[in-house]
Amino acid sequence: MLTIDELRDRYREAWLVARRVPSGLNLGHSSYWPEFNPNRWEVYHSEGVQAKSLPPSGDAVDRMIECMRWLRWLSEDERSLVWLRAAGLPWRDIAKESGLSRMTASRHWRKALMQVILRLNQRGSSVNFRDTR
Repeated sequence: MLTIDELRDRYREAWLVARRVPSGLNLGHSSYWPEFNPNRWEVYHSEGVQAKSLPPSGDAVDRMIECMRWLRWLSEDERSLVWLRAAGLPWRDIAKESGLSRMTASRHWRKALMQVILRLNQRGSSVNFRDTR
């Protein structure tokens, strides 16, 4: 039997993967500046800059797509709640975004996750939630 915590973690992972997937958009911008190799002083001065993260693995993308497919079982408002919570927003911000109270938003979120869990259990899905990383 799946739990809400497992599904919550799965959607959190899906949101994190979705942020790392390259968009593939080419805006047509080009640069005519020559490529250059930074010297050690330029590298030293850029130490505070964070490097871009690597693209996600194929398995992580497959799990993300699977989570996205489960969202089609929910209404648009429920999808929004699930995705906002997966993004790590606190209930106060989600309540402002959705126009609900914090407790009502939390109840609707739980109800939406329970709908997904029930649908997965009805299908006899063999989703392994514990081995997601």
